[in-house]
Amino acid sequence: MNRTMDEVVTTIPTGWLQAGAPPLEVDFGCHRGAFFIGMAVMNPGVNFLGLEKQADRVKKCMGKIGRLGLANAFAVQGLGAEPLQKLLPPASVTTFHLYFPDPWPKRRHAGRRVFQASFLEEIRRVLRPGGTLRLMTDCESYFYEMLGLTRVGWREMPWDDGRENVETAFEKTFRGMGLKPHRVCLQPISTDVMAAI
Repeated sequence: MNRTMDEVVTTIPTGWLQAGAPPLEVDFGCHRGAFFIGMAVMNPGVNFLGLEKQADRVKKCMGKIGRLGLANAFAVQGLGAEPLQKLLPPASVTTFHLYFPDPWPKRRHAGRRVFQASFLEEIRRVLRPGGTLRLMTDCESYFYEMLGLTRVGWREMPWDDGRENVETAFEKTFRGMGLKPHRVCLQPISTDVMAAI
């Protein structure tokens, strides 16, 4: 799929959602792509989709992907739950990464946070059975809000998935300041299991 640098990408590669396609991981709010592009380089048997609201960042990601010749990385412009609803069918994603979302720290702005119950339901919808949601933030209050929203219907899994992980640009910044981000890996509990509890 050839793209020019001036195109805003709103679809994902043909074949990524077909039966037998490699596992698909989504980096929501991918910024300039340091994490998902780096992971694509190290994991050629996995497809990595970056979702980003700013068109210029999507173009830069696609330019870098093109220069590296990566067939397993792609970036799409989208905001909130909309790209999930438009692009991703049920049970299509193996891992969903949400790292350092805007914390909107002022109480009156908290409603603007992306991680809310409706957004979480979209993540649950797109995750495959056994899929995981990986969250990371430097904002302690936001982290505990996320944990509160996932208290029912989700279980904590080990963070270490056996792979080398690429640090996001924000993670590098915070670790460089001597700060340790809050992080958790979660897996949805199936409705059958929930009914039996």
